[in-house]
Amino acid sequence: MIYSASYFETQNIHGSRISISRSEPQKIAVDGKLAIFVPERSILSDYKHGRIDIEGYINRYREQMRRSLPHIRAWLDSLDPSIDMTLLCWEKAGQFCHRNLAIAFVERYRPDCFGGRDVAG
Repeated sequence: MIYSASYFETQNIHGSRISISRSEPQKIAVDGKLAIFVPERSILSDYKHGRIDIEGYINRYREQMRRSLPHIRAWLDSLDPSIDMTLLCWEKAGQFCHRNLAIAFVERYRPDCFGGRDVAG
């Protein structure tokens, strides 16, 4: 099953720890990185500097994912529902985070692999 969580809420991490952020916390180990879900630097910069709001971030991130759709679908097709992994990013549960948009792809296209968002183990 595929889950999503914050690096800092270890109770919500299941199986392999997969980074989907541009960077990772120094003292937290990850098992891999899934670049297809990492937000483009320009999206993050524009959001952090107030040039776009959450809606603008969502629109641009979804457009980024549309451009990567063949790679995302190939990854989704390769998933085994019996293997647990968690897509990780910085923001804690309840805060806006792109990982919720990324895990929505799993939920939509591979519901048999969707474990949940910020689910304690």
